[in-house]
Amino acid sequence: MWYNGDFLKALGVTELPKTTEELYRYLKRVKEEDPNGNGLPDEIPLSSVKLNDLRMFFLGFWGVNGERIYVDPEGKVHYSPQEEGFRGYLTFLNRLWNEELLDHETFSQTEEQKKAKGKNNQLALFSDFHPYFTLGGEPGTDDPLMLPVASEIEGTPVYGKHPGMSANGTFAITKANPSPEATMRWVDYLYSYEGATLFNQGPEGILWKYKDKENRIKEWLPVPGGIDREEYRGTITPNFGILTPGINDPEVVKGLRSEFDDWIEKETNEKLVPFARVPFPNVYLSDEEQKEASTLLSDLNTYVEQMEAKFVTGQEPLSNWDGYVAQLKKMGSDRIVELYQAAYDRWAANQ
Repeated sequence: MWYNGDFLKALGVTELPKTTEELYRYLKRVKEEDPNGNGLPDEIPLSSVKLNDLRMFFLGFWGVNGERIYVDPEGKVHYSPQEEGFRGYLTFLNRLWNEELLDHETFSQTEEQKKAKGKNNQLALFSDFHPYFTLGGEPGTDDPLMLPVASEIEGTPVYGKHPGMSANGTFAITKANPSPEATMRWVDYLYSYEGATLFNQGPEGILWKYKDKENRIKEWLPVPGGIDREEYRGTITPNFGILTPGINDPEVVKGLRSEFDDWIEKETNEKLVPFARVPFPNVYLSDEEQKEASTLLSDLNTYVEQMEAKFVTGQEPLSNWDGYVAQLKKMGSDRIVELYQAAYDRWAANQ
């Protein structure tokens, strides 16, 4: 999540919100004080695409450390959508919705439509891989990373940390593959320096060239056509927005790190790392457990997403929370907790 730095400056904000109430007051000012300076009430304090791009971040303000399944520091597994923290999250977003601080096109717009609002300098707070992907322009340090904010719940905020392993599920060889040996040679290549460079930066001479080949130091070249570097990179490598086999080797990016990269690392270490906890480790369920969980979660996820939108927009009053939780339990939410608790306990016993 990122703040539009121009809006912060226009409103004289020198310290980012640290609580949900401070965040609310800031978004309210965006709505009322014309920070883009065009004389029109066209500012959108907070925008999203079906909440998928902000849910994980905002849930942590109420101590919920995972969109569906998470384990607390005592080793107890939780199903997020039936937690009190989830109700706090819904209550806050409903408040923003009612006061038009949350974009009313959140549940109907595409990612491209949201980005268009950013490039039109209408967005104050938004989610993207980097801020300039939404706001346009070149990479810079004027649009700060959002500091997770605390609610009335003790121990907040929390932030979902990556479990540190992403090798599972990056590739598979099926029995239909006529040349498994050749496939393995190709995958092996992706874990080499040359292969990782190809998948991360494309072929030599397009986006980069060697400055010192012997020491593997590269430098960027101008982007063909002058378009966004990441957007162009996505046209020449599949390692763009999806998980691919390979390694994150410092040698691969040697010479290509910029002041922006250093700034991103600094922002992350200062604002996210102190609150970061792994929601749930890479734990495997048995085949039988996985089949049961998949069946239950298929219906549960559909119901939760429908009710989330209804609660946020007010189509369903939050006074019906108890009925909603009762329905989740009827659909097997407590059984989901049992299945994941058993798998987690097995995993923990082997650490």
